[in-house]
Amino acid sequence: MPTITNVIIKDTDSLVVRKIKGKLNDVGGQVIVTLYSGDSCDICFDEGDKGLVSSKIPTENQLVWEAFDAAVEVAMNNGGKAKKGNAQSGAKLGSGKLMTNSVEGYIAHKVHGVQEGETAFGPGFVICAILDWAEICKNEKWYLSINPIFLEEYRNQ
Repeated sequence: MPTITNVIIKDTDSLVVRKIKGKLNDVGGQVIVTLYSGDSCDICFDEGDKGLVSSKIPTENQLVWEAFDAAVEVAMNNGGKAKKGNAQSGAKLGSGKLMTNSVEGYIAHKVHGVQEGETAFGPGFVICAILDWAEICKNEKWYLSINPIFLEEYRNQ
């Protein structure tokens, strides 16, 4: 795991990215977050400021900043609450388990270029936990929902 303790928060960063970077900077660049299952998950900055890394997600470039923005975007597009999806089951994008308007389906398509009918890697369980830790969203049983305090900040930016 990289040991970057602080990254620059850029004016061009989205509100989502600014909040995650700021909170992670405040704790020295590394933290353990709690997954919905109750398991622990380590996160830290990646070495190229492309996003985050975690030992729970062995596939590279899954926790890029764009994935966090996409997760929030799909929740916003669904009235503030989106189904998480189930890419870990090997479901195909566009199926009932991995709908294109679910968190994992939307990230797979928008960020990673997965097309309908293809399978996707499922980092959503970590992305949802990080968004909850950063107080951007609520990580619920089957859903990711926008935190009302974040929504207020988002509307006022």
